Amino acid sequence: MSIAIVCMVNNTALNSMQHTNLNVSFFHNETLPEKPSECPAAVKHHKSLDGPFAWNKGTQGIILSAYFYGYLITQLPGGFISFKLGGKNVLLITMLIASLFTILIPVCSKWGPVPLMICRFIVGLAHGAFWPSVSSLWILWAPGPERSRLVGSASAGSWVGNIIALPLGGYLCANGFDGGWGSIFYIFGIACFVWCVAFFFLTSDKPDNHKFISAVEKEYIIRETRSYMKSSDMKTPWKQILLSKACIAIYVAHFCSNWGIYLFLTQLPTFLKDVLKFDIKSNGLISAIPYIASSILNLLSSIISDKLITSGKLSRTNTRRLFGFIGLFVPLCSVIGLSFVTCKNPALGIALLVIGISFTAVLWGAGHLVNINEISGPFSGIVFGVSNTIATIPGIVAPYIVGLITKNETQKEWQIVFIICAIIFFIGGAFYCAFCDGHPQEWAKNKDTSTEDKKQIDTYAYENAATEF
Repeated sequence: MSIAIVCMVNNTALNSMQHTNLNVSFFHNETLPEKPSECPAAVKHHKSLDGPFAWNKGTQGIILSAYFYGYLITQLPGGFISFKLGGKNVLLITMLIASLFTILIPVCSKWGPVPLMICRFIVGLAHGAFWPSVSSLWILWAPGPERSRLVGSASAGSWVGNIIALPLGGYLCANGFDGGWGSIFYIFGIACFVWCVAFFFLTSDKPDNHKFISAVEKEYIIRETRSYMKSSDMKTPWKQILLSKACIAIYVAHFCSNWGIYLFLTQLPTFLKDVLKFDIKSNGLISAIPYIASSILNLLSSIISDKLITSGKLSRTNTRRLFGFIGLFVPLCSVIGLSFVTCKNPALGIALLVIGISFTAVLWGAGHLVNINEISGPFSGIVFGVSNTIATIPGIVAPYIVGLITKNETQKEWQIVFIICAIIFFIGGAFYCAFCDGHPQEWAKNKDTSTEDKKQIDTYAYENAATEF
């Protein structure tokens, strides 16, 4: 949607309405003053591409954030149901729903902004269960010595998705069918449906009933995750999940990092158009560059963190603290630099964007998102649900705030946006480094696991950790 909305909006009509003082949306009546060009005439890389809808900045912000209202609601239910019933069915059903309503977005858009927002809201509802259900699957599939690499490499898929979606979305905007922008939703909705079919046949909730892995691999995974196999009847420790220091550290870091991630994800194409003056085709290609770097850093950080831990060079807690610091303070410096970039130096802007976005990826590969599985064991899906509920708030608030601040689409307005982001990054990084913990919490341990099983699991894990590298 962040790419599509750039070519869905008719800026020529908006400017005409603003000059004649007409209402361009039922959400906002105010008009925007004409702004002088900040770029010299020599800058040629901006090309306007008008769409059919006269939605002002406020309306665009609400459309972008409507997804996150739905996404917020199903985080915790998704984690709890996955904990009780297994993650595969939850994931499959919700992704099928998301596929259907993604395909319906072009039709809903033509009915008006409210039907579009409802459709986006439902897609958000479906996607809200995604990460909690995945987290509940990983606790049964990821042996301790390999957890960072497995979770990190899988989560890198989300960055790879952006690498494909952003340039392809930009291309389809200019060259696709159904007005260009409509083809984006048809193609990705169908792709999601194809994924669901493959996921149904190729996966299982637990390794012991998977059809395609070897007996040796199956035995190894089951042995490493034995303590979590019969944990679905454990009583959920809600008080500790909500109030423990280790969990709160994750919640704060997750909220603050997501502020930057969602800001870039939803507003990057608009920033490239407003400030750096890139047309929609180059907009999509350039939007993808930071996510290429992100996928690489995601994988590298997961490998490095496992090596640091298993070699004994850093404790698990200090490893998470190190990557939490890198993943929040490097982007902090980047957004401060971005606040001074104009269309006169677009190369510097792209470089800072790449640094700012890509370094948040180490949080996925080796920071607080991996930390969730380490501290909360069988309750990982629930803890992730709580954390992602809190961390989805920026997805609702940030696009709307950007819409309010950047009404005139000037560099000075975007400077305010980036300074706010830098302050939030600082709070998240400082809090997480002070209070994170890399050890399993007492409330997350399965009290029914026998002493002999625990000894076997610990011995096996340490033997593998010592010899793996």
